[in-house]
Amino acid sequence: MQSPVIEKLEPEMPDVKFTKMDVDANPDTPKEFGIMAIPTLLVKKDGEVVERITGYHTGDQLSDILKKYTA
Repeated sequence: MQSPVIEKLEPEMPDVKFTKMDVDANPDTPKEFGIMAIPTLLVKKDGEVVERITGYHTGDQLSDILKKYTA
């Protein structure tokens, strides 16, 4: 449900690198980051997680959050 929102937002934010991961195929990574719910988005800046977003968010909500770190 979150993927189409992110796919639409991606071309609007060329300074942001969007990646996704199949948690079933990579079960160690969610454990490493303490991810307990899907969808969970991790916002990283300079290699550090600066924000964790859990649950569905609209494109406007995600854009507002990401703009805090790209300005």
